[in-house]
Amino acid sequence: MILFFIKVLYLCNQKLKPKTMTRTILFTLICLLGLSTAQAQNKSERIKEIRKMYAEAKELIANNGKNGNPAKDMEITFNEIVSIEHDIYNEGSLDFYFDEQRKVNTDDGSFYAYEQPYFITYYNSVHGHECFREQMFDPKTGVLVFAFVKWVTDAGMTIEHRYYYDAAGKLVETKNSTNSDDWGTGESEQKLAEQYLQIFKLAIEDAATAPAVKFQGSQRSKADQLKHIRTQYALAKDKSEKKVETFYPYDATITIHNQEEGDCPPVTDVICLFGEKSNNNAESDTKCFLATTHRTLMGFDNYQEFLFDSTNHRLIFSYDRAMEEGETLEWRYYFDEVGKCIETKTNTESNDDGDADKNKAHALQLLFQLLQSTL
Repeated sequence: MILFFIKVLYLCNQKLKPKTMTRTILFTLICLLGLSTAQAQNKSERIKEIRKMYAEAKELIANNGKNGNPAKDMEITFNEIVSIEHDIYNEGSLDFYFDEQRKVNTDDGSFYAYEQPYFITYYNSVHGHECFREQMFDPKTGVLVFAFVKWVTDAGMTIEHRYYYDAAGKLVETKNSTNSDDWGTGESEQKLAEQYLQIFKLAIEDAATAPAVKFQGSQRSKADQLKHIRTQYALAKDKSEKKVETFYPYDATITIHNQEEGDCPPVTDVICLFGEKSNNNAESDTKCFLATTHRTLMGFDNYQEFLFDSTNHRLIFSYDRAMEEGETLEWRYYFDEVGKCIETKTNTESNDDGDADKNKAHALQLLFQLLQSTL
């Protein structure tokens, strides 16, 4: 719009008489002033609207799981050894607060429900440096509308950035304590929000949405593979319990509270991901060697373990235990090097090949990779 008015002024200067040109310039200046005022008012109104949304979101968080309100939150805690020699750790948490949304089919009135985050907080501490982040989303559209980031260095310097977005996710205002973009931009904050939402989706949804990968490779004999699995399982358990000192861990724990409205009982899911770095280097390759999930729901208890081979990081064993009303059901699946189930042990009548476990294990691997590359 401003470029259009500049072009008008140029044409006026070329073709119009001085008196006429003066009137045109005055008219153009008035239009520019009106446009600038309208934009400022729109920005001011949007910021005011965002601040109201922020206060409402904070109130929802304060009442989450209290006064009869259902608990709907997810906390991810992570801990990584960056350097043993210098005693440096990377640790922190990523917290999601969400609500249930419904998408209605206008043709027949049917709908499906899904969980939509409205607020995310992040905290990270490494070697005296701290980072705190808040991201607020429109609870209905899922669009990022506000982001706040605060850094505190080991020298005590504090940097703060605030980003305000319109309903379509376009950046409308930036308020920074520094002019440098080295600490981030409104665009980089949006990209990070997308990664956080991917983490949320993988953790909260049915893991079967991530199909298992078909592998190729040489195979051991069944007896040798079963022996290999038992050895790997014992070592993984020792590593997860920190009984082994000669490795570099990267662990993440995800705790999800997802209670429905009304008199529905609370549901708690705990996902533990145990990883290992290839060497004592911040840029070293990091892989998950063991994952566990645990769901509790008023009389129902489900626990699962997924063991990954230490060399090719493929699923080689899974365990599933479900307990309800005093009855315990168990499944054990043993896989070869190419992902084929070579043995199933269960106290039930079913004798499947563990395909659901392979799918879930693959999703947990994706979740781990996303976590360690993002946090």
